[in-house]
Amino acid sequence: MVSFFWRLVGVVLIAWVVWDLYAGYTILYDVIYRDVDPLMYWIGVGLWAALGMSCFFSSRTPD
Repeated sequence: MVSFFWRLVGVVLIAWVVWDLYAGYTILYDVIYRDVDPLMYWIGVGLWAALGMSCFFSSRTPD
């Protein structure tokens, strides 16, 4: 059950990244627009992507 939960969180975070790429902004401590501050935008998108991918590689414990 826990593994399913984290995979679901991972899917939501990856969907968030796809939306960020489409919309051109992300949310960290504030709304960050790709055109205004591209470095912080890509750091934010990379952070969300790394967090989302890490949900798929969490350690599995036997149930």
